[in-house]
Amino acid sequence: MKLFSAYNRVNLISTVIIFLLASTAFYFLLRYVLIDQVDENLKIEQREIQTYLDKYHRLPEIIVVKDQEIRYKAVAGPGGKRFFRTVKPEDIPQNDDNEYREIVFNVLAGTQWYEVVVGKSMEGTDDITQSIATITVATLLLILLTSFVINRIVVRRLWQPFYNTLSVMQHFEIGKMQEPAFPGSRIEEFSFMNNTLRDATARARKEYLFLKEFTENASHELQTPLAIIQSKLDLLIQDEHLSEPQSRVLQSAYQAVQKMARLNQSLLLLTKIENGQYAERSAIDMRQKVTEKIIQCEELVKAKNISVQKSIHESTPLFINPLLADILLNNLFSNAIKYTVAGGTISISVQPGLFAIGNSGNGVPLDPQQMFRRFGKPGATTDGVGLGLAIVKQISDMSDTPVRYDFQAGEHRFSFTW
Repeated sequence: MKLFSAYNRVNLISTVIIFLLASTAFYFLLRYVLIDQVDENLKIEQREIQTYLDKYHRLPEIIVVKDQEIRYKAVAGPGGKRFFRTVKPEDIPQNDDNEYREIVFNVLAGTQWYEVVVGKSMEGTDDITQSIATITVATLLLILLTSFVINRIVVRRLWQPFYNTLSVMQHFEIGKMQEPAFPGSRIEEFSFMNNTLRDATARARKEYLFLKEFTENASHELQTPLAIIQSKLDLLIQDEHLSEPQSRVLQSAYQAVQKMARLNQSLLLLTKIENGQYAERSAIDMRQKVTEKIIQCEELVKAKNISVQKSIHESTPLFINPLLADILLNNLFSNAIKYTVAGGTISISVQPGLFAIGNSGNGVPLDPQQMFRRFGKPGATTDGVGLGLAIVKQISDMSDTPVRYDFQAGEHRFSFTW
């Protein structure tokens, strides 16, 4: 659930609860006040009857008045104190649907005691309370509608700088030299968040540049000693006086140095790509490029008795650095040949805006989490320096040609679209 939705739900629920409680309390308070006012009017009627009785020593005649009724009933004695009551319509002699508020008291007329009942219709009170209830419901609906509109429009606008900042962070890449441009905001919290993120990204970029510079310098400085070690090992291996155990040891050391040299070259290549040293692009005819690469790899394919299935057609030009195109195809073809078992199959396809290469494997798909990571081991093999697919991914990102991996029917397949 989004923060906006959670806030909106809590706000509306709390508003409804508070308003209902306040409306209920106001309803009963208003009804109490109105009933108290009716009781005061009934007391006035009692005083008028008592005044008339004191003056003429008899009860006044009953005059029919709308929304009021008076009844006399002879009783044996003075009875108790006066009291008020609310009676339902069926208890009223008149055919009236409204409740009545009555005052009941006893008076002495001559030598006879009478119970006097004076009632007034509650129609006006009921109308007022119904009007209040209607106004309450209408006000509640208006508040809910207003709150919904405010939350949907005003609050969304208030939170817009937050989403703008998230959008900037989603497109931020630490390898690029441009700083993230956070939008300005008059909201203090959002402004503080932007300043914090700006400082954090600046520190991260600085540390990344230090690390990249160290890697580049270390790889560059390693080239000379690696070349010297490799040449010295070449001389030692050619020595005729070496015993067989010594030759095996030197051969193992020579292979390790070669692997280190390839690793060093790959790291240098990645650094150059990240530094934008291959930014120049030109239109590459992938049909011609792939055909040339197939011819170059014929001997390696024949040596492993690998069959090649080709589906090469005219294609739209791919705008990429020519050197990077060669490196991309070299890595893909060498991987396909290297990891295809003897007697296996390599499939190559060139279509308009598409290049794909696949090879039969051991029936186990590569790990997508490790596939394009540097020094990652996506499969079960442990040889190699673990940078081939990382270089492929770096070139595809730089050239805007998304790379996709699929595993179907025992075939590992890498495809590129542009």
